[in-house]
Amino acid sequence: MKTLKVVSIVFIIAFAGMFLCFAGGAKEEPTPAAGVEKEEVMAEYDVWVNEWVFPSSNIITGVSAYHGMLNEFGADMAIEDINTAGGISGKPVRVRWYDEGTQDSARAVAAMSSMLDMDPLLVMGPCSDVSVRAAVPLAVEEGVYSMCTLAGYPMAREFTPMTLSFVANDWDQARAAVYKWVELVPGMKKVVHFTAPQSGTWMSIAKAENSALHDHEIETVDIAVPYDTVNYGPIAVRALGENADGMIFTSHPEGIAKIIVELHKRGWTDNSKFLLSQAAPVPELWQIGEGYMDGSYVWMWFDPNSKNPRWEKLSKRHEESFGAPASFMMVWKGYDELYLIKKCFEDLKITGNPAKLKEERIAIKNYMNNCSFESIFGHVKVVDGVRQNPTLLFKIENNRLGEKLVVPLDIAM
Repeated sequence: MKTLKVVSIVFIIAFAGMFLCFAGGAKEEPTPAAGVEKEEVMAEYDVWVNEWVFPSSNIITGVSAYHGMLNEFGADMAIEDINTAGGISGKPVRVRWYDEGTQDSARAVAAMSSMLDMDPLLVMGPCSDVSVRAAVPLAVEEGVYSMCTLAGYPMAREFTPMTLSFVANDWDQARAAVYKWVELVPGMKKVVHFTAPQSGTWMSIAKAENSALHDHEIETVDIAVPYDTVNYGPIAVRALGENADGMIFTSHPEGIAKIIVELHKRGWTDNSKFLLSQAAPVPELWQIGEGYMDGSYVWMWFDPNSKNPRWEKLSKRHEESFGAPASFMMVWKGYDELYLIKKCFEDLKITGNPAKLKEERIAIKNYMNNCSFESIFGHVKVVDGVRQNPTLLFKIENNRLGEKLVVPLDIAM
């Protein structure tokens, strides 16, 4: 009988340890992050976890794996900085990564299913449009908020109010950027548009850009650029055969750079007639297109030349690792997500108590849909689940983003 009592006590202790968890994972005794003393910052409320573990759907494999690597790169710096400053409510932070693949709906669903098995307070991701459309319905069904911050319009709107997007006002921004470009480079009658049919977000942006051109009675010719293109010469030949006055690039950066190189080899000279959409400025663009990019315009909704100390730190670290300053959203996506989570959890006094899971999920959703926080670029607002961003038009100088213009949205209204 004594043995039975001992076994029963051990079982009860073990079960209690398994129960006290966040996001469905066991309440692990974490190794404190560098620079963080355990319990260094004490919350004024009862936090049930030793460590906040946030599940994140990321592009780890496939042709876009580089994007996922940048996502982790920025998130790692946020984790380091947050933990050094005492974590969230005095507890260190960790991200558990799940692979959604590249435009792989089945893998995205599997990743989301695994994340939801953790009973999370929220999930970070998914990243791609294919993943969002395939996997977010599972999170919605469970009442879990998705920080699918790359989801553009109309993708994010499809699942409002259960999603957060950093980019879903890109329709108005794309139109405003094109209006400004046409003003700066007058006289165009026909524009070739290089598009990425694999991406719903990029195709939505391309449609907005074309609508702005049509407002100016400029003819457009779309040319699809598949991700798996090997030889870009024929694409350049086809574009030049259209005898267009200008060209817009709304496609993957490597392809953009290679097309521009091929265009120059075949006689193109006026780069002011090139407009690159916001996803373009990544290391591959500068490396492949070096010597061919100067004079081109790029529209964006964040400033890679920002003097915010946190951004300068991340950009410097990026340059040391990859040979070029940071200029692509994926490098700060996870960073800003984690800082928003920190502000949300501390403002709401989130406990991670399993008994309050449903209640705290609802509170997180309501908070994140309309809030403000200090991003890596400074103070920003989120309205109805959409981050409010500026529209910026840059000119490439010396193989970098140079002169900047701030474009008002009402220019295209």
